[in-house]
Amino acid sequence: MFETKRLLLRKLKESDTKDIFEMRKDPDVMRYIGEPQTDIKSSSTWIVKMSERWDKERIGFSAVVDKKTKEFIGWCGLWILNETNEIEVGYAISPKFWGKGYATEAARRCVKYGFEELELDKIVALAFPENKASQNVMKKLGMKYCLTGQFYKKELVQFAITKEEYARN
Repeated sequence: MFETKRLLLRKLKESDTKDIFEMRKDPDVMRYIGEPQTDIKSSSTWIVKMSERWDKERIGFSAVVDKKTKEFIGWCGLWILNETNEIEVGYAISPKFWGKGYATEAARRCVKYGFEELELDKIVALAFPENKASQNVMKKLGMKYCLTGQFYKKELVQFAITKEEYARN
Protein backbone atom coordinates (compact mmCIF):
# COMPACT_ATOMS: atom_id res chain seq x y z
CA MET A 1 0.00 0.00 0.00
CA PHE A 2 2.55 2.63 1.17
CA GLU A 3 6.30 2.85 1.46
CA THR A 4 8.70 5.14 3.26
CA LYS A 5 12.48 5.13 3.33
CA ARG A 6 12.60 2.30 5.90
CA LEU A 7 9.04 1.01 6.16
CA LEU A 8 6.33 -0.80 4.31
CA LEU A 9 2.76 -0.09 5.41
CA ARG A 10 0.49 -2.84 4.18
CA LYS A 11 -2.93 -4.21 4.87
CA LEU A 12 -3.08 -6.33 8.00
CA LYS A 13 -3.51 -10.04 7.36
CA GLU A 14 -4.38 -13.10 9.40
CA SER A 15 -0.71 -14.08 9.62
CA ASP A 16 -0.14 -10.88 11.67
CA THR A 17 -2.37 -12.18 14.48
CA LYS A 18 0.47 -13.37 16.72
CA ASP A 19 2.41 -10.11 16.34
CA ILE A 20 -0.71 -8.02 16.97
CA PHE A 21 -1.58 -10.09 20.02
CA GLU A 22 1.95 -9.77 21.43
CA MET A 23 1.60 -5.99 21.23
CA ARG A 24 -2.03 -5.78 22.37
CA LYS A 25 -1.40 -7.94 25.46
CA ASP A 26 1.62 -5.83 26.50
CA PRO A 27 0.65 -3.38 29.28
CA ASP A 28 3.37 -0.93 28.17
CA VAL A 29 1.99 -0.78 24.63
CA MET A 30 -1.63 -0.60 25.76
CA ARG A 31 -1.07 1.89 28.61
CA TYR A 32 -2.29 4.76 26.41
CA ILE A 33 -4.61 2.75 24.15
CA GLY A 34 -6.87 0.57 26.27
CA GLU A 35 -6.97 -2.56 28.35
CA PRO A 36 -4.45 -5.23 27.39
CA GLN A 37 -6.00 -8.14 25.53
CA THR A 38 -6.08 -11.55 27.14
CA ASP A 39 -6.99 -13.76 24.19
CA ILE A 40 -5.58 -14.06 20.70
CA LYS A 41 -9.07 -14.23 19.13
CA SER A 42 -9.56 -10.53 19.96
CA SER A 43 -6.52 -9.70 17.84
CA SER A 44 -7.83 -11.79 14.97
CA THR A 45 -11.20 -10.01 15.18
CA TRP A 46 -9.42 -6.63 15.24
CA ILE A 47 -7.51 -7.51 12.05
CA VAL A 48 -10.77 -8.44 10.28
CA LYS A 49 -12.34 -5.13 11.38
CA MET A 50 -9.34 -3.18 10.02
CA SER A 51 -9.47 -5.05 6.70
CA GLU A 52 -13.18 -4.36 6.31
CA ARG A 53 -12.59 -0.66 6.96
CA TRP A 54 -9.95 -0.52 4.23
CA ASP A 55 -12.22 -2.31 1.78
CA LYS A 56 -15.23 -0.07 2.47
CA GLU A 57 -13.81 3.33 3.43
CA ARG A 58 -10.16 3.36 2.27
CA ILE A 59 -9.03 3.97 5.87
CA GLY A 60 -7.93 1.82 8.76
CA PHE A 61 -4.78 0.64 10.46
CA SER A 62 -1.97 -0.94 8.45
CA ALA A 63 0.84 -3.23 9.48
CA VAL A 64 4.14 -1.36 9.80
CA VAL A 65 6.95 -3.61 8.57
CA ASP A 66 10.70 -3.08 8.23
CA LYS A 67 11.42 -3.10 4.48
CA LYS A 68 14.78 -4.84 4.83
CA THR A 69 14.08 -7.47 7.47
CA LYS A 70 10.30 -7.83 6.90
CA GLU A 71 9.92 -7.71 10.70
CA PHE A 72 6.57 -6.56 12.09
CA ILE A 73 7.08 -3.24 13.90
CA GLY A 74 3.53 -2.13 14.75
CA TRP A 75 0.47 -0.53 13.22
CA CYS A 76 -0.48 2.90 11.94
CA GLY A 77 -3.33 4.45 10.02
CA LEU A 78 -6.32 6.72 9.76
CA TRP A 79 -9.55 6.21 11.65
CA ILE A 80 -12.88 7.98 12.12
CA LEU A 81 -13.05 9.60 15.55
CA ASN A 82 -16.50 8.64 16.85
CA GLU A 83 -17.06 11.73 18.97
CA THR A 84 -16.50 14.23 16.15
CA ASN A 85 -16.40 12.24 12.86
CA GLU A 86 -12.98 13.78 12.20
CA ILE A 87 -10.22 11.64 10.73
CA GLU A 88 -7.63 10.65 13.31
CA VAL A 89 -4.12 9.33 12.71
CA GLY A 90 -3.12 6.64 15.19
CA TYR A 91 -0.07 4.46 15.71
CA ALA A 92 1.46 1.86 18.00
CA ILE A 93 4.99 0.53 17.81
CA SER A 94 6.38 -2.58 19.49
CA PRO A 95 8.57 -1.62 22.47
CA LYS A 96 11.72 -3.12 20.97
CA PHE A 97 11.45 -0.51 18.19
CA TRP A 98 10.70 2.53 20.37
CA GLY A 99 12.91 5.58 19.98
CA LYS A 100 13.86 4.92 16.35
CA GLY A 101 11.42 7.34 14.68
CA TYR A 102 9.19 4.64 13.21
CA ALA A 103 5.93 6.10 14.58
CA THR A 104 6.72 9.49 13.04
CA GLU A 105 7.78 7.97 9.72
CA ALA A 106 4.68 5.79 9.43
CA ALA A 107 2.28 8.50 10.65
CA ARG A 108 3.80 11.05 8.26
CA ARG A 109 3.03 8.69 5.35
CA CYS A 110 -0.54 8.21 6.56
CA VAL A 111 -1.03 11.98 6.85
CA LYS A 112 0.28 12.37 3.30
CA TYR A 113 -2.21 9.76 2.12
CA GLY A 114 -5.03 11.56 3.95
CA PHE A 115 -4.33 14.93 2.41
CA GLU A 116 -3.03 14.00 -1.03
CA GLU A 117 -5.16 10.98 -1.90
CA LEU A 118 -8.28 11.23 0.27
CA GLU A 119 -8.29 15.04 -0.02
CA LEU A 120 -9.12 15.54 3.66
CA ASP A 121 -9.33 19.08 5.07
CA LYS A 122 -7.98 18.22 8.52
CA ILE A 123 -6.43 15.31 10.42
CA VAL A 124 -6.40 15.03 14.22
CA ALA A 125 -4.50 12.93 16.74
CA LEU A 126 -5.18 12.14 20.39
CA ALA A 127 -3.02 11.31 23.38
CA PHE A 128 -3.17 11.16 27.14
CA PRO A 129 -1.84 14.44 28.56
CA GLU A 130 1.10 12.59 30.13
CA ASN A 131 2.02 10.75 26.91
CA LYS A 132 4.75 13.15 25.80
CA ALA A 133 6.27 10.66 23.33
CA SER A 134 3.06 10.54 21.30
CA GLN A 135 2.65 14.31 21.51
CA ASN A 136 6.20 14.67 20.16
CA VAL A 137 5.23 12.55 17.17
CA MET A 138 2.23 14.82 16.59
CA LYS A 139 4.42 17.93 16.72
CA LYS A 140 6.88 16.38 14.24
CA LEU A 141 3.91 15.87 11.90
CA GLY A 142 3.27 19.63 12.06
CA MET A 143 0.22 19.24 14.30
CA LYS A 144 -0.68 21.82 16.91
CA TYR A 145 -2.48 21.42 20.23
CA CYS A 146 -6.21 22.18 19.94
CA LEU A 147 -7.92 21.16 23.16
CA THR A 148 -8.26 18.75 26.04
CA GLY A 149 -11.56 16.88 25.98
CA GLN A 150 -13.45 13.64 26.35
CA PHE A 151 -12.62 11.10 23.65
CA TYR A 152 -13.01 7.33 23.94
CA LYS A 153 -14.46 7.98 27.43
CA LYS A 154 -11.11 9.39 28.57
CA GLU A 155 -9.66 12.87 28.98
CA LEU A 156 -7.24 13.29 26.09
CA VAL A 157 -5.40 16.08 24.33
CA GLN A 158 -6.20 16.68 20.70
CA PHE A 159 -3.71 17.93 18.14
CA ALA A 160 -4.57 18.73 14.52
CA ILE A 161 -3.16 19.80 11.18
CA THR A 162 -5.14 21.28 8.30
CA LYS A 163 -4.56 20.68 4.61
CA GLU A 164 -3.22 24.23 4.29
CA GLU A 165 -0.76 23.76 7.16
CA TYR A 166 0.36 20.45 5.66
CA ALA A 167 0.96 22.11 2.27
CA ARG A 168 3.11 24.82 3.93
CA ASN A 169 5.33 22.27 5.74
